[in-house]
Amino acid sequence: MADAVFLGGDRYHKAEEAHAGIGPVLEKAGLSVHYTDDFASIDADLLDGAKLLVFLRDGMEWPNGHDEEPEIWMQPHQEEAIEQFVLDGGSFLVMHNSTWRYPWKGAYRRTTGGYFQGHPPFQRFNVEITDNSHPITQGVESYEIEDEQHFIWYDNDRVDLFAVSQGDDGKQSASGFSHEYGKGRVAYLANGHRLSVLQQEPVQKLLTNAVNWLLSR
Repeated sequence: MADAVFLGGDRYHKAEEAHAGIGPVLEKAGLSVHYTDDFASIDADLLDGAKLLVFLRDGMEWPNGHDEEPEIWMQPHQEEAIEQFVLDGGSFLVMHNSTWRYPWKGAYRRTTGGYFQGHPPFQRFNVEITDNSHPITQGVESYEIEDEQHFIWYDNDRVDLFAVSQGDDGKQSASGFSHEYGKGRVAYLANGHRLSVLQQEPVQKLLTNAVNWLLSR
């Protein structure tokens, strides 16, 4: 039985890059990891006994081909399983695009604390650390990165924002936030479109800190 379940990869993001960029952080934290790109496998049975769930995957599937409109893959039993997992003391690391085209209200939305709006093309922008006292930002200074700048609605009445992205066009968005939910914890990190992004030193440090915080270390 794995300590962590990691769902990575979709049409626009390679599973092997997601797993290679984040997996070593999980393993260094002493976790045994179940890596998968099978979204249908995410359920209460798979999460039973795990400490941490990690997503780097959007909510879209194209069962009728890429020329047709995508469908949301997440089913009600999966939403409920994830929410209950966190409420019961598990933790959830929500990476990059993992609030994009998911059910926009209900168990998954309540658990993540945010919802994807959109992003401009891959480009250079700044990530500013706005809360130096947060455990996830320890040892991390504001940095410049080349990535997709994701824009996300978030529940500012119940999450702790610790980083924002700032584009040259003046547009700003949340880049990192966390919250406690029931007995568990949730952290969102926006960077991560490519392996080269995930391997950047500040992103790796945020990932390491986030995993430790999620595991209450």
